[in-house]
Amino acid sequence: MNNILTAIEVKLLKDIGMVIDENKINQIIEQAQITDLKNALGDRFYFDLLNNLETEKYQLLLNGSSFTYFEINYYHDGIKALLSDYFMSKYVLQVNTNFTPFGATVKLSENSEPADRNSLKDISTQQLQLAGARLEIIKMYLNSRTDIFPEWHNNIYGSDSTPSERTFRFRKI
Repeated sequence: MNNILTAIEVKLLKDIGMVIDENKINQIIEQAQITDLKNALGDRFYFDLLNNLETEKYQLLLNGSSFTYFEINYYHDGIKALLSDYFMSKYVLQVNTNFTPFGATVKLSENSEPADRNSLKDISTQQLQLAGARLEIIKMYLNSRTDIFPEWHNNIYGSDSTPSERTFRFRKI
């Protein structure tokens, strides 16, 4: 599968430490693409994007740009930044877990202890909230550029498979 992000790009966008495990990061990027990004963009547009990553028309969408929508100037951070948020929401939950022949283990050193699982879940939720905010602006960009991205317009208005809106439910505990 074509990953939209590389491990190096993720490192530039998110604080994931100095030493990175590219195999683990690439797996999580793939998970985030398939589960979150594909759902957010819809099947038709997602696969068109994947098949045309190097084309000029997708570069501003991937990397961010300013645009005008209903006579107001906006800036979107791009699909790569959105995907890095989705990545981070998964990464924080998996970063300290290693799978060995003897089962799952947690990395420990002499001067550290693992972060509380609830704190990691909170960080994951915050990353998904950030992704939701980025996605709203990216959708405005795509809606303002239906002449450049007819696949987006057809994806939303002419597809059996429309993207679902991700919602968050907050409960008082």
